[in-house]
Amino acid sequence: MLNRSRRHCFPGRASPGRWPVSRGFGRPDLGNTTSRIGKPSVRTVTKAFRDGETIYRQGEESRWAFELLEGAVELLKDGPDGPTTIARMKAGDLFGESGALDNTPRSHNARARGSVTVRAIPRDEFLREVEANPAIALKVMTKLAKRLKGDGQVTGVDPVREAAYRNAAANLPVPVTPSETFLPAPVRVGRPLPANLIGERKPTLFEKLIDAVVKDPTRKPGRKAKAPTPGDILILIGRLKDDYDDLQRQLLLQALDGVPGVRAEAIDRELTRFIPGLDDPDALANDDVVKRATREARVWMAEKNADLLVWGGADPTGRNMELRFVATASSPGERAGRFTSQNMLVVPNDFYNEWVPLIRSVFLAAVDPRSFPQGRILRSALPALATTAKTMGLEPSPALEPTERAAILFCYGNVAAICAQLEGARAWYHVAVDAWRAAAELLDTSRGPLLGQLYQQLGLVLQIIAERTNDTDRLQEAADAYRRSLIHLSRRKQPLDWGLMKYRLACVLYKVDMAIGDDNALREAIHASQASRQVFNRYTHPIRWSEISNTLAQILQVYGDNIRSVPILEYAVKCCAASLQVRTPDTAPLQWASIQNTLGSALFLLAKHTGEWEYMRQSSEAFRLALLVYRDHGAQKMAIVTERNLSRAERQIEATTTKRLNDPVWAQSFNITDNSDSFDWGAFLRGNSATPDDSPSTSGSGFSEVA
Repeated sequence: MLNRSRRHCFPGRASPGRWPVSRGFGRPDLGNTTSRIGKPSVRTVTKAFRDGETIYRQGEESRWAFELLEGAVELLKDGPDGPTTIARMKAGDLFGESGALDNTPRSHNARARGSVTVRAIPRDEFLREVEANPAIALKVMTKLAKRLKGDGQVTGVDPVREAAYRNAAANLPVPVTPSETFLPAPVRVGRPLPANLIGERKPTLFEKLIDAVVKDPTRKPGRKAKAPTPGDILILIGRLKDDYDDLQRQLLLQALDGVPGVRAEAIDRELTRFIPGLDDPDALANDDVVKRATREARVWMAEKNADLLVWGGADPTGRNMELRFVATASSPGERAGRFTSQNMLVVPNDFYNEWVPLIRSVFLAAVDPRSFPQGRILRSALPALATTAKTMGLEPSPALEPTERAAILFCYGNVAAICAQLEGARAWYHVAVDAWRAAAELLDTSRGPLLGQLYQQLGLVLQIIAERTNDTDRLQEAADAYRRSLIHLSRRKQPLDWGLMKYRLACVLYKVDMAIGDDNALREAIHASQASRQVFNRYTHPIRWSEISNTLAQILQVYGDNIRSVPILEYAVKCCAASLQVRTPDTAPLQWASIQNTLGSALFLLAKHTGEWEYMRQSSEAFRLALLVYRDHGAQKMAIVTERNLSRAERQIEATTTKRLNDPVWAQSFNITDNSDSFDWGAFLRGNSATPDDSPSTSGSGFSEVA
């Protein structure tokens, strides 16, 4: 902790600024140095800081502006709940300039993250440079404009992110005192992001097909197909509401004519007449209505062995047709570019030929391929069509209403995301991001369900880009997109999408902490995981619940170790034990081994922070079980990691006099053969093992469900 009574004054022109002293600093580099923000004549001071040292404090006079030369600086704001991180500066950024411009006290603290070198410019020199150098003035004014746009927050802060961080600390599963909550986290700047999402799920049929198309494997001899494998793509177009004389449907059929491997047929049925209220746009935000419409549409498609049904009708003005899609299978929420009931392609009546490439590309992108030949058709046709339709898709006609242009941009973003998966070309993902961001700017908050789906897709693609490029800023953007998606999604009306977004958000925030060290992100990740488990509970979605429980345990053990909280580490053990009730070595060996590895890590940390070395023996046993499974199934990378963990635990056991516990409290609670109906988990987490009469009910499986 810095001594606040000790100060250091910069020698130099004008009144010297006041700077906190830090031990071991060398003499400041003073003189006519060349700065990236100024000319050689600008008089500046170059200073080095160690990790965690304060550069300036909230409330101090703003006598200096700063340029960050090396390292990272975090800006923190004091509040009733303690300091909150509001922005992070990287090399080349200016900070502290707003107070220097208007001569007001510092509105926040600046703290070094890792080794930091900054260049300080006296206020009068900074103002003179802003007046004389248009490039510097533009840089400063752009930053101030972003600050004003962000409702007065410090540059780089997302208000949705700030609110999420503020609320997350109040919703932790284990109470944490304010002094524990705001302890600085270990520095993890520069660590590469984890290679894959926590709790890796099995690939979907679509992903297997895309992988097969890109790699072009051959089917193993004698292996039978599990389902019919149609050789071409059949698209059905139902009757369109208020389409007099069937003119618009005929134009759509003609537009699809000539695409290799694609057939289009008319079906003499109108979906809006079979499902009452389906023509109401608000009805599409309700999962029940959508499910009824989807079931009916798939019955029609099964009769024809079709791959896609197009339905819709005229808009209220009668100038355009609004087209929607139902595919043979519901793509999971994890797939970028999936079409949902919220996706709508707006096409003008009696459209010209310029619209044909866009119509073709959107129709094909909405298809979920059921066979390898269909996947090859998509790969050969869709990217070329999407390239031709790029101008129309990214720059819709200004004659259309904003919501209509947004609908087209949304659809084209989906097309670009599917092309990225088909070709393996990262550039298409960036096209999708541009399209979706442009669509979001055109929509107001009254379009909540549509915005929810839009931000969901944006977050998925930003996460893909971040994981492929190891870009932490993109990962933060993905988290922001997920937060906005959750604002607009309804847990009651879209529970599965809401739960998936909560889980995705938790995984992304965990990776943010692993990359830069952010306890705010960890706290929010814990809260998001808990919320997701309320949707995917152990009875209706046991596999997903087990996966989320394992993820939550990983997050809890990192957070518990950061703030040295034994109750949180015990809660991590509890989550692992709960997850092991679903995953078994017989049904899911690799997943079971992953949970054992997580359990071993949590027990290792418990031993470290409690001194109860029986936990270390239990940790060693968990690592050993996981290692055996990994070796048996040829998972060499995970085996290496687990073996390293096991060696570390065994060294600790050998070096320490073991203090044995006959039956540690966590083991008492999770013995699946014992009846724990009367165990009070709240009292346990508070350190009191009393069992009052109002203890939570259990499922009869041997332990109470994690909240």
